[in-house]
Amino acid sequence: MHTQSFENTVVIVTGAASGIGRAIITAFVRAGAKGIIADLDKEWSHTVAEKLKAEGGDVIVSLTDISQPDQVDIMLDSALDTWGHLDVFINNAGVGVHKEVVELTDADWDHQINVQLRGSFLCSRAAARQMITQNQGGRIINIGSTAAVNARTEAAPHCVSKAGIVMLTKVMALELGKHNITVNCVSPGLTNVSTVSRGGGATREYIDTFLNMVPLNRLAHPEEIANMVMFLSSKEAEFITGQHIQVDGGYSAGKLAIRGPHHSTETYSINPHE
Repeated sequence: MHTQSFENTVVIVTGAASGIGRAIITAFVRAGAKGIIADLDKEWSHTVAEKLKAEGGDVIVSLTDISQPDQVDIMLDSALDTWGHLDVFINNAGVGVHKEVVELTDADWDHQINVQLRGSFLCSRAAARQMITQNQGGRIINIGSTAAVNARTEAAPHCVSKAGIVMLTKVMALELGKHNITVNCVSPGLTNVSTVSRGGGATREYIDTFLNMVPLNRLAHPEEIANMVMFLSSKEAEFITGQHIQVDGGYSAGKLAIRGPHHSTETYSINPHE
């Protein structure tokens, strides 16, 4: 758990009603931040907000479709009308479309790209403009995925949008550094969100297969992703920008599932057609 106080820090987290976003907004508010839960899930958003308020937290809900610029503006205005400034923006909202490319409809593709890539652009642009106006610096953190650099089947729009987010992070870091605004990307490995998501998380078969590629041999906890996000938002990280940090238990380090010597004295064919 990150121990720095975020007293009087205003934080917006998209997709904060469940999953990793829920862990992020919870961690910030418990550390003293004033938080906005930006999500389309009205029931879960208010559930999270009421829980945090009961703990003494200062939090509001903004029901926002981040793929629509007018709704992004309303979300930002909610923060400014309530607290007068914005310090940290977390682009976390995401959706899932699981089909092979040849089975994807135009609508399937557009849905995931619009939420994850277009939404991150629209929100980052709005947040950056506000931070520049304030002239006090700021932090923008994008939640990526190991899929940004490690493709998998039935996930083309997910992989593409997350790869785009990584490059958006780097470009914005170059452009916003002169305003003392840092921009970084945190990419989680497979994370156990079963208790904080409507879908219940990944199947047992998928998890077991995935763990064969994770040196630490377990799923991430949502709080571990939140810890990295909070660190990048803290004073200790004020000289870190443009970085893509994968919090994945070593999954991205290499091919753990490939084992054994690289050579053999045996002669055999690897041509599947022989």
